[in-house]
Amino acid sequence: MRIVLDSSVLIAALARPGVCTELVDEVAREHTLILSEYILDEVQRKLREKFKVSAKDALSLASGIRERGELAAPVAVSKTACRDPEDLGILGTAAGGQADLLVSVAKDLLTLGEY
Repeated sequence: MRIVLDSSVLIAALARPGVCTELVDEVAREHTLILSEYILDEVQRKLREKFKVSAKDALSLASGIRERGELAAPVAVSKTACRDPEDLGILGTAAGGQADLLVSVAKDLLTLGEY
């Protein structure tokens, strides 16, 4: 199965080891983790801004995630596809990577149900 984990799931896995860490491990081991530069950049930015991780460490953490997945180029999606314009890159990654599943905790994505 081809699975996209949005940046909030990846950040939770890095910042607070637990269920999200187990999910990332399971997806990377048993499935194909679909990533994009958009998602990895967002992970780095949020680690720096919210968790005060140094730029060097944020890059290192994102690189570790990159090694566990397959990069996909996000495709353009309609600006009306989601309530939060920042989530369009996540949807574009899922579409561009031909993902079977998108895992997110973002309410704006969860309300979609299926895309």
